[in-house]
Amino acid sequence: IFNLDTNHADSHGLQQVCCQCYGYSRETKTKCTGNEMPGDANCAGGDKAMFSACQDKIEGWAKASLDGAARDLAKSTATYKIINTHYSPHFHMGEPKMLTWYNLTKTYGVHAWFNGHTHGFNHDVAKWNTHFFENGGGGGIFTETSSEINNPFIDNLWVAGGNPYGFMELSFTKDWMKVNFATFDNSWDFGGYNYGATKSGGIARGHCWYIPSVQGTKGVKCKASNDLPLGAPIG
Repeated sequence: IFNLDTNHADSHGLQQVCCQCYGYSRETKTKCTGNEMPGDANCAGGDKAMFSACQDKIEGWAKASLDGAARDLAKSTATYKIINTHYSPHFHMGEPKMLTWYNLTKTYGVHAWFNGHTHGFNHDVAKWNTHFFENGGGGGIFTETSSEINNPFIDNLWVAGGNPYGFMELSFTKDWMKVNFATFDNSWDFGGYNYGATKSGGIARGHCWYIPSVQGTKGVKCKASNDLPLGAPIG
């Protein structure tokens, strides 16, 4: 499993991170709007060079991650090669960087890519049989419905309905990797927002896919796969 930094400077948070508005707004007596730009008094104190240096640093970390991944994937003799990261190439990057990461997965035979950021779940497969899983509906924050992406490089296999909370289960044999969405079953009672009134239930398993260790096909859906909306609501 390759745990990577895919936070390119233009992916998310550049303005917030490099402007540091709240650190300057006390001095300027001007409230932060979220729309500060390089050169503004509330963005790095108006210092464009400082903003650019911050941007270059963030982008440098992502570039180092990409270079390191290429180096380590090339050396890897693992039966399965899996990338675990925060961002999706096709949901959270512009096309040039998306294609760069796509090329990495294609060149080095990556079996699966898992990411979060969007607080939902879905499953896409690339034309070269790398699987992309959004695994973002968990961790103590609200969940949301994911979406399908439309580009010529991938096909959508599943989008979780509703606003489910859960995780992806992974299991392995020499020949197959199994990925199975898991969430609350209907026996849970959450007691509204009263944590003490919550009564634990069991696990409901939904979308499920077998990914082959030899990347000749996109694999097969599990016979028990359930692609309908799952996950107990707050009640």
